[in-house]
Amino acid sequence: MYVGADRVPYGPFHLAEDSSVGTTVTVVSAWDADEWGGDSWQVDYRLESGNEEEVFTLVTDRQTNEAAIILDKVLDFERENEYILVLSAQNPVALVRGSHYEVTVREGEEPGRVIATIRGYDPDSHPIRYSLRGDTKKYFSIGKYSGELKTVQALDREENSTYTMEVVAEDGRNSSLSASTLVTVHILDVNDNSPVLVGDYSWKYLCTPRWEDQALVLASRDSDGPQHGGRLNFSLRSDATVRRNWKLTPINDTHTNLSLNVPYLPPEVYIVPFTISDSSSPPRSTFINLPVTVCPCNVRGNCRTAPKQLQGMPTIQSTVGILLGTLGVIGVILIVIFVRLSYQNSTPPNKGCQERVSLKVSL
Repeated sequence: MYVGADRVPYGPFHLAEDSSVGTTVTVVSAWDADEWGGDSWQVDYRLESGNEEEVFTLVTDRQTNEAAIILDKVLDFERENEYILVLSAQNPVALVRGSHYEVTVREGEEPGRVIATIRGYDPDSHPIRYSLRGDTKKYFSIGKYSGELKTVQALDREENSTYTMEVVAEDGRNSSLSASTLVTVHILDVNDNSPVLVGDYSWKYLCTPRWEDQALVLASRDSDGPQHGGRLNFSLRSDATVRRNWKLTPINDTHTNLSLNVPYLPPEVYIVPFTISDSSSPPRSTFINLPVTVCPCNVRGNCRTAPKQLQGMPTIQSTVGILLGTLGVIGVILIVIFVRLSYQNSTPPNKGCQERVSLKVSL
């Protein structure tokens, strides 16, 4: 039998096979130079090996710092006739008060605020050093000796709603003696995002005369949490013409139907103004001007003719005319340039410099 770091041998000890459960095999003790009776004087004993079948148990006397090895099961010589036990004796390490800390922080708060203070103590009264483990993005810092946990940068709940890290407390004189605790930081949502319209509606249309149950399904999204996002409300602009021609019908918290509110509208591309608001108080809103195509449809519900263009938008004919006009201007400029070059090249040379050049023309 061995105990302590120096592996001092104990024994051998002999037990009869019929020894009763509860028999004391031996009593071992370890010496500690700390103040007698204090927390740092206490020794933690542990059976490290040789007791895999739990035949023996340890009973520690805190008054004397001794540990008794007690027989805990009936012995069987035919099954096992020898046990070699290895014991360890250790000093208590630095401890952290609390196995898990839960902290709540409002998103967007100014960095540098103390959000928690981790408390640890060392039975030997040595100073404790604190450090963080698992904070890969360096969002937090901890005071080396104060244990004050602070934010290093503003936190965004939409990026990450929960951060979990480990705080390690080390003995100031012996870094091998340490303890740790988990810290979970929950980011409290604030209403810092407005709802937005999601999707492309440029290729969609509504039939005129109005088809029953035909509507454009509009989708919206709010990046805030349910507390501030919640149900998203669509509302038409408070204009008599808009409210007479159009209708919004909610489907669920994020979708609504847009449909004609009158039996007939002339074929055209209309601008439908409406607002999307969240459920917070006060709410955040987004104003939308949505182009909606209205056209006559065939029996299959397909547009039969192109709708009237929005005022100010060029038609195909006007676009072609502009293109041809531009090309014509460029052509005139090129003709003028070539004529001038031809005129300059045809000017007769000076008589004093004239030469007779034979010119052969073949037809």
